[in-house]
Amino acid sequence: MALAFAFSFALAADLGITPPRQSLTTAPGSTVTTTVTVLTTAATEQQVRADLSDWTFDVSGELRFLPPATIPTSASGWIALESGDLILAPGETRDVRLEITVPEDAEGTHHAMVFFTVVPPSSDADGVGVTTTTRVGLTVYITVAGTERSGSELVDLYQPDPTTLAAVVVNTGNTVMRLGGAIELRNEAGDVVHRLPVPDVPVLRESEREVRFDLPEDLEPGFYVVLALIEDDRGGLLAGELPIEIP
Repeated sequence: MALAFAFSFALAADLGITPPRQSLTTAPGSTVTTTVTVLTTAATEQQVRADLSDWTFDVSGELRFLPPATIPTSASGWIALESGDLILAPGETRDVRLEITVPEDAEGTHHAMVFFTVVPPSSDADGVGVTTTTRVGLTVYITVAGTERSGSELVDLYQPDPTTLAAVVVNTGNTVMRLGGAIELRNEAGDVVHRLPVPDVPVLRESEREVRFDLPEDLEPGFYVVLALIEDDRGGLLAGELPIEIP
């Protein structure tokens, strides 16, 4: 029997959670409690299993899931779930409590994922089939107050192919940061002819992230200066220039 997952951080099929992400700041050695709301739109009773996972990004932003307590910045060992299994009645909404205990020697931002998965009903049918279930994930960031260290750099701005631009940002601090701002395309006269918004994406602590931008299809041939004005949510501005030619 194969097992296929329909996955979404916010809502997948007949199972949902709110909020899809929690960012908490608390003192070292403290214990805090937070809740996530799990809801179902199914017409029948559902058994939902809660479990913890580590996760990380590669340079391109591709998610990778790992067993709990695998990475040095894991928060999965800090989180105690109220219940491993829930039974949800048709259309029920349930608050699930998470108790988070931060070690005394922790610093910076740590993160984890709490997955809620619909347990498929058992089947006695003969033969090989496919069971499809639903899984949604709550992303949890925990920042240890008083230990934060900021820093970011734009280490590369380049054109990997004729239709794409790429910016490589390094988070040198120990907290997660999110990006914003814009990439401007200026013609030879210095006029801004296009502004490409920088997506609101996270860059994990002490890591590198490449963000790609599609050049406008209606960009006229000629010489341009690409001006990166990338903002991070900690108040930094990352600027860079790149001359390009559109044939």
